[in-house]
Amino acid sequence: NNNDVLYVRGGGVSIIHFMVFDKWGNLVFESYDMDKGWDGTYKGKHMNTGVYVYRMDATLKNGQPIFQSGNVTLFR
Repeated sequence: NNNDVLYVRGGGVSIIHFMVFDKWGNLVFESYDMDKGWDGTYKGKHMNTGVYVYRMDATLKNGQPIFQSGNVTLFR
């Protein structure tokens, strides 16, 4: 019950686009809402344990763009 959902957190963000991809590059999660995170599912089914790639494109309230990407490991 800890870390069950992967959220983007931070202050001063006005626009966000958060995506999670599987190891084949398929989009398994996408959100434009910081209050909506990835719960390790795709189309209602639990994804397999493994490494997933995330990408976050955001714009701060001052207009500065931010682009980040990395890996997250899903454990069941």
